[in-house]
Amino acid sequence: MRLFVVFALGALYGLAMRLVFGSPVLDHPANHLATGPMLGTFVVLVPVLIGVFTVHAVRRRPPGLLFALFGPWVPTICFAIGTGVALIEGSICIVMALPIFCLVSSLGGLLCWIVLKFVDVPRGSVNALMLLPLLLAWPESRLPLEDSMGRSAAAVHIAAPPEAVWGLVNRATAIEPSEMSTGLAYRIGLPYPVEAVTQATATGRVRKLRWTGGVAFDEPITAWEENRYIAWRYAFDARSFPPGTLDEHVLIGGNYFDLVDTAYRLVPEDGGTRLEIVVDYRVSTHFNWYAAAAGRLLVDDAARTILHFYKQRAETAARAA
Repeated sequence: MRLFVVFALGALYGLAMRLVFGSPVLDHPANHLATGPMLGTFVVLVPVLIGVFTVHAVRRRPPGLLFALFGPWVPTICFAIGTGVALIEGSICIVMALPIFCLVSSLGGLLCWIVLKFVDVPRGSVNALMLLPLLLAWPESRLPLEDSMGRSAAAVHIAAPPEAVWGLVNRATAIEPSEMSTGLAYRIGLPYPVEAVTQATATGRVRKLRWTGGVAFDEPITAWEENRYIAWRYAFDARSFPPGTLDEHVLIGGNYFDLVDTAYRLVPEDGGTRLEIVVDYRVSTHFNWYAAAAGRLLVDDAARTILHFYKQRAETAARAA
């Protein structure tokens, strides 16, 4: 079978599985249960089988080890990009899924390459194996998600007094995308912050957040030491993220990811202020061995990006003064 046909069939299999796993039968609203394309049988098993199919389909021309490891990447990447072209998945989901897709497709290719060294597996057996995700999806969808709690911490020196930094933390307006453009999460599709303003309400101080795309949510303040320390939790509701702003599979406050709380500490030091940030968050999947690492990468990067923003804003204002 010609290679481009093998690659095309592998990519089409992935797309077909994505459509099936996105159907109402498997992708239904469920409280703290994995559904649809967030099932491990899709995220892990489907790419593994793409790897198996790719290597098995060229067995008449025995593939080398390098092809077994990296050949499956071609249909896997084409399938992932195809979900974006077809507007099935958003850019954040695609970027976060590609590493694990490629990794496990290599595993499938390697396993098939080893088996073919000893056994001539009939094509019919492989074709039957390709249906395995459909058989395992329903029982997996009944299993509760596993929570993995994470904490991100970072700090930066700002050449400005604590009072100036404190004022900026509680009132940052007219934020430009260019001020946050170094952040990986924003580059791959997260809406950009527009403003963060602390307000006094009948129930206490609340930090009001607005992002691009109409995203808006509250951060009720849980600790307040003027010019020294501030902490808040997050309050998301059904109106926080308008349709289209974030894919449901990476929705903040959703089944699979949530921001729990954030705290800033301002420490006076020579020449300015040391601004420290601590962010607690939750990742919930059946493959936390990967998702927790990916979540930490993005939260760590977002924390550093926010600190960089405060540093640039505060130091620019200090120089102007």
